[in-house]
Amino acid sequence: MQAAESRVALVSVAVPALAAAAAAMRYQVALGVSVGLIVAVVLAPVWLGALRHYRWSRILMALGALALVWGATLSLVETARPVGTTLMATQSGQLLGLLGGIGMLLWARRSIGAGWTTVAYGVGALANAALLGPHPENPWKYTLAIPVALIVLGLSLQWRGRVLPIVVLAGLALVSAASDSRSMTSFLLLAAAALLWQTFAPQPGARPSARLTLVWLSIAGLAAYTLLQALILDGVLGEAAAQRSEAQIDTSGSLITGGRPELGAAVSLIAAEPLGYGSGTRPVSSDVWLAKSGMDLLGYDPNNGYVDSYMFGGHFEVHSVLGDMWIWFGPLGAAVVLMIAVASLLGTASRLAHRSASAPLVLLTLLGLWDALFSPVLTSYGTLALLYALAAQPRIPTDAVDAPITPDGPASRRT
Repeated sequence: MQAAESRVALVSVAVPALAAAAAAMRYQVALGVSVGLIVAVVLAPVWLGALRHYRWSRILMALGALALVWGATLSLVETARPVGTTLMATQSGQLLGLLGGIGMLLWARRSIGAGWTTVAYGVGALANAALLGPHPENPWKYTLAIPVALIVLGLSLQWRGRVLPIVVLAGLALVSAASDSRSMTSFLLLAAAALLWQTFAPQPGARPSARLTLVWLSIAGLAAYTLLQALILDGVLGEAAAQRSEAQIDTSGSLITGGRPELGAAVSLIAAEPLGYGSGTRPVSSDVWLAKSGMDLLGYDPNNGYVDSYMFGGHFEVHSVLGDMWIWFGPLGAAVVLMIAVASLLGTASRLAHRSASAPLVLLTLLGLWDALFSPVLTSYGTLALLYALAAQPRIPTDAVDAPITPDGPASRRT
């Protein structure tokens, strides 16, 4: 009897951990079908039930399903542009991967806790990197930084100390700085600063305000951005980073728009077709011209192979989760991204107000907001799913969803 109970306990931990790892696996086994999507479909009967324990999660899934239908319908009724079923399957698979990942990660969080869910996801991300192969130019910057950070930060949560995650974030920032990763260094330092404030700020009153915390964090974030930009330009992260930053500012007057001129293309395309283009629709020459005009307004010369081949080579890719989802799936697709961003931001602000935010959650919030605006869907939907799963507010506040695993299951919290 005891052996059988031990096996059941092992399965109750191992399966959610494997599901969390699978959520990071975007390696495709067939057109538009990733490892993570297959596991999500197989485990749908168990994770669908977990959605009811988290606010807004079922609404998010319904909105995503409607977005899929809207994107397919736009392409099916398209007459002025070519349409490809292969493209439709690929882009629909990415949205399905996002939704399925959220479901699996919410179930894993409820089963094994937020810390171990984060560790398992990081392990899955490393396995995915091994299958796809490391980036030849800078493996840490483009492949290893986020998985390693999630594994180490997730493990640091098991000690329940407030200082260790801050030290870990600082150490990871040093590695990223040495690896010429400006944005990751900035996010790690900002996360460490938020946790420092949480650790040493006075305890909140009886009703801590998440909104007031969000306002203060926005002001602090703007100040930190200005300071980090000045440090980068002064060569703190190296001469190469300083020269690239100067060139980007000279191009458009801003480090952000200079480094992400795709924003101009996204705004121009969405303004022309606010209902979207469709998940299987391919751009025509007038679309490419319109997008290039928007990029040109930011001072960027769009007449190059990157724009012609990567962004508009038989598909729409504006290097923005929000922009891509709007173009592929219309306003409903954009609403999915905005709902994830808003729910995650409010969840993180609430935890910071109560002095209970974790290092992975704060870091993922910063990364997620950036990715929503300036990163492609393919490389971002997994971490956005993890962000939402960690930030989602349980319907029952005393639910022990973030507790560490004990031999008898998730440890209950004392209230």
